[in-house]
Amino acid sequence: MKSGVSKEQAEDVVQDIFVKMLELPVAIPGEKIRAFMYRSAIRRYIDKYRRDRRYMEILRQEFFKTPELSPFETDQYDFLVEEVERLPRKDALLLDLFYFQNFSISEIAELLSYSVSKVKVGLHRSRQKLKKALRQKGYDHGNI
Repeated sequence: MKSGVSKEQAEDVVQDIFVKMLELPVAIPGEKIRAFMYRSAIRRYIDKYRRDRRYMEILRQEFFKTPELSPFETDQYDFLVEEVERLPRKDALLLDLFYFQNFSISEIAELLSYSVSKVKVGLHRSRQKLKKALRQKGYDHGNI
């Protein structure tokens, strides 16, 4: 609840994690339960956040079609979203967390259980892959 999550949302996530633990075919060792629950809760909340964000995006597109209310929802950015989605899952996740969800590098490292340097290198490589894919489609730094 410290991260701005409502009490109800936090309770939902905790309940989902306990159900997930009960459904696991193997028992988790006692010393690893806390880490498992923490990582599972973070991942579950991110999934819920993404699902809610997509739902709100659909609502905005359907009900608020005027440019004044949604200035960035134009076709000119579709190519960029499509190219990010075509990247390998890990690369797309890093770019999404850093650029679209505004997580810091240290937050991403903690969230994914990576070192800070691994996140930095991963972001660099993901950007390079995206840049290469965009150049192959005819986009260059000056015309994006």
